[in-house]
Amino acid sequence: MRHNKQKITTVSFDADGTLITPSFADLMWLEVLPQCVSDSWNIPLHDAKAKLFADYDSIGSQKMEWYDLSYWIKRYRLEILPKNMVAQYKAAVTLYPEVEEVLDSLKERYDLIVVSNSARLFLDITTESLKGYFKQTFSTVTDLGMMKGIPAYHAICEKLNVRPYEIAHIGDSLELDYTRARKAGLKAYFLDRVSRRKGRYFVSNLKDFKLRLDG
Repeated sequence: MRHNKQKITTVSFDADGTLITPSFADLMWLEVLPQCVSDSWNIPLHDAKAKLFADYDSIGSQKMEWYDLSYWIKRYRLEILPKNMVAQYKAAVTLYPEVEEVLDSLKERYDLIVVSNSARLFLDITTESLKGYFKQTFSTVTDLGMMKGIPAYHAICEKLNVRPYEIAHIGDSLELDYTRARKAGLKAYFLDRVSRRKGRYFVSNLKDFKLRLDG
């Protein structure tokens, strides 16, 4: 593709599953919120989990509500402040081991950004220890009112005043971070940490991604 030969000025990272391990999100959605429902509704924890997980599935990850903790707190009539709830468990945020080394190497040559479907409430917590690396972080659902896709990627390009082919983006969703980003004109890479797929733009970790950029 033509844009592959153009100069990359900006490197874009997904957050969860790319920079941040699933530990924090899993804790919040699979343990903490169900426990709150169990306590508030006075029902067994396994019943609260069954109900919540069924509702997660009914909404689906292609809708913005799926990512919005405030939506779920309101839906289940919980008397909890979302910000306080998330901050209480921020110690569970865990970086992948290569993240800081790679960011240290790339920050001297590129503008670094984050593009995530995570709501701003989550994204500020998960990227707090890394904020010094990034020119800007984007929560597509909070900041742009849309899911990752061609319109979102183009909106971010406009905000940054860069052309799509000047951005290299990496993330762990084949559809959201690779297919849609490439359709938007970005030089996209798919991060497959379990190495199930092979391809020129498929990498198994961020060190591998850095090597592809250097090449």
